Amino acid sequence: MMREVISGAYLRGSGALRHRDFRWVLLGGLSGQSAYWALIIARGVFILAATGSSGLVGLATFAAMAPRFIVPPLSGYVSDRFDRRTVLAAAYGFQLGHAVLLSALALTDSIEVWQIVALALIDGSFRTFQITATQSLIPNLVPRNLLLNAVALNQLAIQGSRLVGPAVIAPLLLLQGPQAAFVASIFLYAFGIASVMAIRVRSSGELTGGEKLAASLWAAYRFVWGNRPLRWLFILVALHCAMTMSFESMLPVLARDALGEATASVSYLMMGVGGGAVVGVVIVAGLQSAALRGQALLVTGLLSGASMVLLAVSSNVTVAIVGAAAMGGSQAAFMAIGIAMIQSLAPDGMRGRITGLEQINIGGNMAVLNLVNGIAADAVGAPAVLTVMGTGFVAVVFISLAVATLRAIYSGALRAASGSVAVHA
Repeated sequence: MMREVISGAYLRGSGALRHRDFRWVLLGGLSGQSAYWALIIARGVFILAATGSSGLVGLATFAAMAPRFIVPPLSGYVSDRFDRRTVLAAAYGFQLGHAVLLSALALTDSIEVWQIVALALIDGSFRTFQITATQSLIPNLVPRNLLLNAVALNQLAIQGSRLVGPAVIAPLLLLQGPQAAFVASIFLYAFGIASVMAIRVRSSGELTGGEKLAASLWAAYRFVWGNRPLRWLFILVALHCAMTMSFESMLPVLARDALGEATASVSYLMMGVGGGAVVGVVIVAGLQSAALRGQALLVTGLLSGASMVLLAVSSNVTVAIVGAAAMGGSQAAFMAIGIAMIQSLAPDGMRGRITGLEQINIGGNMAVLNLVNGIAADAVGAPAVLTVMGTGFVAVVFISLAVATLRAIYSGALRAASGSVAVHA
């Protein structure tokens, strides 16, 4: 198994990069997502310094993620109705405008916490359009046999942005403060727009102007619920995001209370998450065997929970970064495999809407739990919350072995061919 993992990652892990438009999507996504995660950190540092409240940090993080509970049905419909490249460029344009306004308010010392929260809500709303349009566009940029590789590499860019974004702003936070980090996000979003404009392919879904939003979304929901592998993958991914990936609002208070210094340490922790994510996704990006992908989904699920406990018990920055890297690597690998499986099961004609439902599944859960975890961290401490959530998801993975469909997925019986799926329990 180890030999195939290494050789697969090296020989097949970059196959989708041979396609020009996919490279531009990847670069744009890396830049735009880096801006998003840089702002998650910068907002948290600013609010914690101004108020001392982890709960308010959680509120701002919730605002940035909450739109993925509400907006995805609309972003999925738009991505199936209009040209996906145009939708993607427009999303980056609105995010750029938000960053300009945020920076202007911060640099003139006229910004208040409620304004940061409101602007985070705007940023998160258009990020939902960006994610949905990107994931819907990618299958049109590479051959079908490279779809899983392309989805995994896109996850590499998304997860790697947790390293790039915080790395860009870490020196700015130390030398100039969060206001300079806000300005840096302007340039990151601008590069995202430039990358999207270089894409040549045009694509949209099967929707026409006469189809109603509610009816088209209901059709996508019925497809997901009626497809047993999709249904169980949605449930498993939802629990994973809720229990292991809703930690951002706790990092500032963890860095302050457990590590003794929040301003730089929180960036280092997020960089550890991003660095681990890069390694994790690179390892799984080249996996071709369905059995290996299924086994990796199971193992990385267990590690996602266990690594949270390691971060929780860390007593210094070095150990904490190791725990954060292990957490980022296992979480990113799990999500890369899970999303690749979901995308391979989604027909292109409704891929935008299914991706929209997926965004509710992922981002919505993360938004709510970031708010809850931020408040809980104020009450009982971040280490306690991390420990409970991590051990809880380990238990979920063991319980999932009782579900025949998930056992089939773990054993490699899930496959997609010409739009059809076979799962042999």
